[in-house]
Amino acid sequence: MAASPSSTPLPERTQAPCCYTAAMDPSATYCGECGTPLIRCMAFEECGGLLDTRGKCTVCVAPQLQIEAGAMKEARVGGAVALPLSVTNASAIGRPLYVTALYSREGGGQWREAELSWERLHAAEQRPVTLRAETLERTGVHSIEILMAVANRWRWREERYAFTGTITLDITDDSASAGPVVNIGGESAGHGNTVYIAGQSTADDTAARTKTAIPLKLTRAERDERRLGLRGLGETGWIPRDVVLAWKGFPETETPLDGPILTSDGLLAAGRSRSRREGGLGDLRLLPETGKGAIDEDAARLISRRHFELYVECDRLILRVTGGGGVRVNGEAYGRDKTVVLHDGDTIAPLVEAPDALKLKTRFQAEHGRVGRVTFSRHPASQRKGA
Repeated sequence: MAASPSSTPLPERTQAPCCYTAAMDPSATYCGECGTPLIRCMAFEECGGLLDTRGKCTVCVAPQLQIEAGAMKEARVGGAVALPLSVTNASAIGRPLYVTALYSREGGGQWREAELSWERLHAAEQRPVTLRAETLERTGVHSIEILMAVANRWRWREERYAFTGTITLDITDDSASAGPVVNIGGESAGHGNTVYIAGQSTADDTAARTKTAIPLKLTRAERDERRLGLRGLGETGWIPRDVVLAWKGFPETETPLDGPILTSDGLLAAGRSRSRREGGLGDLRLLPETGKGAIDEDAARLISRRHFELYVECDRLILRVTGGGGVRVNGEAYGRDKTVVLHDGDTIAPLVEAPDALKLKTRFQAEHGRVGRVTFSRHPASQRKGA
């Protein structure tokens, strides 16, 4: 079911207009007008979006949740109530959104996962889902919390997020009727997302039904993202897209400048190719050396031009193997197309058969769980000029 064009708002712009203009130049890393670093969405090629301060592209990731119009169910206090909802992908461009899980709970109870027979939502597409309130054992106010996990996908990459919304149920039993009528919505409930449950009426049912759908306010749930393993390095640590990557022990021209990953695709390429600062297509140049500081030509030939890639995904620093020779991380070998989440103290060896010839060691610097700087130290340090 597609939403009408008028109901799909334009995406929120989280950066200044000059930044979006500057980002259209693939080689631009900072906005020439205001100086802001250009941190692009991984799908920038399609969406043209920049990330907000919490790592979300508002062009690609725009879920909406609402209570359906015309909803009315019957239940007794102590029973269950079905809540008919719908989820919409309000992306303003043709980017799909994936709803990977939907949970609900009453009060401080346990989360229950809803059964979804679908996952992919095309742009402006709307799909129904029904949640059940299971523990309505008393009259009074009940709170139902909804948690929705969504994913934005681009090629082999994926960014996952969680959002929460709340519905308040006000249950009264003002008569000895056969059972209370659950009236979802109503004119007076539109702002507070309140569902009124009152004694069964003998009047015409029409007035008891919601005339229009009621949108639920969704809030980004960063702690739940980490708790559920959707993002971050655990419940207390995460690496944002604007993390500073620093380089130690390399010749100066063979590394990117210290700072965030600002390439147009959000990737840093490490391998034998010359770096961009040297006029090449790579970012981090990996050249093993002999004991006297000369380039070890035989060992260098075993490193692919693009041997591995580094990028930040879901608040984690990822290494993806792209070279045929593979990579060792902490001694374990990984082949082409394998991905590894990097942690503080990890050791990366580009040469699987000669791991001691060249290693990169990581060091994370964090404050209150947020990693602000990752230093890659080359071992042994280069003896060539500029190191």
